[in-house]
Amino acid sequence: MPNQKYQYDMAREAMINSQIHPMGVVLEPLLEAFSIVPRESFVPESKKGICYCDEDIEIGKRRYLMEPSVLARLIQEAKPQSHHVALTIGSGAGYSAAILSRLVSTVVALESDDELLAQAQQAWDGLECSNIASLSGDIANGAPDHAPYDLIIFNGAVCSVPNDIKAQLNIGGRLMAIIKPANQPIAKATLVERIDEDSFSDRVLFDAGTPYLTEFMPKKEFVF
Repeated sequence: MPNQKYQYDMAREAMINSQIHPMGVVLEPLLEAFSIVPRESFVPESKKGICYCDEDIEIGKRRYLMEPSVLARLIQEAKPQSHHVALTIGSGAGYSAAILSRLVSTVVALESDDELLAQAQQAWDGLECSNIASLSGDIANGAPDHAPYDLIIFNGAVCSVPNDIKAQLNIGGRLMAIIKPANQPIAKATLVERIDEDSFSDRVLFDAGTPYLTEFMPKKEFVF
């Protein structure tokens, strides 16, 4: 319905003006990507009415759309370039991949749930996102067969970043993760940058309340 489309367009503009831009996101191509990609296309019908709230939205299968302001800040800190190859881990319904597809050369969208991948592909096709490659597999391993990547983003919190996934970065590549170790009350958005073949740097950016990706939750410890 035209009226409904207008409402979504207005909500998207409000999201940028009241949630994303005030958090220091000023990269024009990134703001444009958020203004073009319809967030409502990546949530179940029952969640469309709240899809522009600045909160994490569960889309099923224990996957979430990250808060728009958190995702935007992560991508800005990743400094995407038009020639970059990006990997999204736990891609879910594909919203972050769609945003990145407007900013980089290629996006590899890794997801373990084939039903979510199919939903994502349908949304990408509708938006003519032809530079996204969907990949089904165990997200705990990353996607080493297609490495190296200039940019890696986890679509959810992790208790730590596996070294095997860090190793999939290009030299100078950037990895963005919301890290929440076991028993820590607050998660930290963190930038990991590959300096050379054997060394990495990391820097905490801001606090975030992003839910865990199931595959990266802390392991339960057994007490005897």
